[in-house]
Amino acid sequence: MVSSLSLYDQRDMRTARKVRSETPTKLHLGRAWQEQAGPGYRYFLVFQDKDISMTGANPMSEFLKILAEL
Repeated sequence: MVSSLSLYDQRDMRTARKVRSETPTKLHLGRAWQEQAGPGYRYFLVFQDKDISMTGANPMSEFLKILAEL
């Protein structure tokens, strides 16, 4: 069976799977860093154009709103 996905689509799918699998680890490490860094520092995991619907990972549009409120 020949895949109907282009090479670019296949690459994008692999990248998306990798992002989803690494995101929880990055969030965990980032929160640990934030706790150790003290009250003057915050950790944000921001995706330029993706909303991966995971608490603590923000699309750029949401991050800019948060940043404006700081």
